[in-house]
Amino acid sequence: MNIRELFIALGFACIIGVGLAPRIADAEDRATDRPKIGVAMASFDDNFLILLREAASREARQRGWKPVFVDARGDAKLQTTEIAKLVTEEHVAALVVRPVDSNATAEATEIARRAGVPVVYFNLRPVEPMGRGAAYVGSDNLEAGRLQGEYVVQRLNGKGNIAIMVGPAGSEDAVQRTLGVKRAIARVTGMHVVAEEVGNWRRDLGLDIMKRWLAEQKDIQAVVANNDEMAIGAVIALRKAGKDPRSLLIVGVDATPDALAQMDKGAIGATVLQDAKGQGGGAVDLAIRMKSGDAGVPDNVDVPFKLVTPDNYKAFLDY
Repeated sequence: MNIRELFIALGFACIIGVGLAPRIADAEDRATDRPKIGVAMASFDDNFLILLREAASREARQRGWKPVFVDARGDAKLQTTEIAKLVTEEHVAALVVRPVDSNATAEATEIARRAGVPVVYFNLRPVEPMGRGAAYVGSDNLEAGRLQGEYVVQRLNGKGNIAIMVGPAGSEDAVQRTLGVKRAIARVTGMHVVAEEVGNWRRDLGLDIMKRWLAEQKDIQAVVANNDEMAIGAVIALRKAGKDPRSLLIVGVDATPDALAQMDKGAIGATVLQDAKGQGGGAVDLAIRMKSGDAGVPDNVDVPFKLVTPDNYKAFLDY
């Protein structure tokens, strides 16, 4: 290529570059002009909460909003601080919050209200009154426990001992799920709760609890866990002890991919779908509708639980 040809080529490149630059800038401007929605999670380090976060993110992006995430790492005070920053520094137009503590939401609600930012709590209902500009999307945890308990009664023909793995002490969803199980069991005379321990939703603690029950030679026919992670811990403990997990009826809550994989192997007898799409996506939908001023927006949306068993679990594998 001679000098003349080189200058011509460079000239075309400059023209093309000048033509493209505004287009690239326009695309970036459009991206930054999207309204922001704050997504405040209790923790990023929890399998079900990850599903909730992903559902919220998908709904926000599909609606043309930009999700801004914060992780409270299980600290209620930190969560309140993060929510204040979302409002004052990120200038979010709406908020969805999975609380760390159902008893520690009042300050965050007031921060959002003063700024005119609608806030939707999801998955864990605040105990404190929410009032104007706030709403809740979630499921009835008493119903989850009832579904578990009734399935266990059916499978054991109304006779046998059960052990319960419970979520964090004082956690409202753990309390309600456990109560639902006990009420279902109490309806038949041949079934009894013989062990109950707190496993904090964690797989490793579920493993430790099951290991302890095995060492104590507990006479149990079913393990009912408040969530799938603890149920999977029970499965692992049985395998480590050289026992077939199918020797007990193990039941969880959430219908996570890991739990469904264990059901596919026959290790988990049932779980209860907690609809992450319905809760996470529903919370974002409600917050956007509140911000737009839609008339008749509810302040409470119930997302039903669904029993998942070996007969129907394949329908939920790609859920």
